[in-house]
Amino acid sequence: MASRKPVTSDSVRCLIAGSLPAAAPVGGNIVLFGAGGVLDSLGLVNFLADLEYRIAQEFGHEVVLASERAMSRSRSPFRDVDALTVYVVELLNEPAP
Repeated sequence: MASRKPVTSDSVRCLIAGSLPAAAPVGGNIVLFGAGGVLDSLGLVNFLADLEYRIAQEFGHEVVLASERAMSRSRSPFRDVDALTVYVVELLNEPAP
């Protein structure tokens, strides 16, 4: 696993955008899941698994994106790129267990 790299919103956003399917639109706040989203439920599961791997490789920190913590939020962190970026940065900035 890579050494711990500084986490910024821009670096996380780029990683998320680079993990999207090739057919996804480029730029802007892309809707990931839900009405008008680029991912269906199976696509979201695959995307999150791939993103968890990429996060570990890029930032040297393992995270679990689809957790009870994510599911219990009043607004899903998986609704769009902006929300997912905020959520990932939050997880990456927590102290390692």
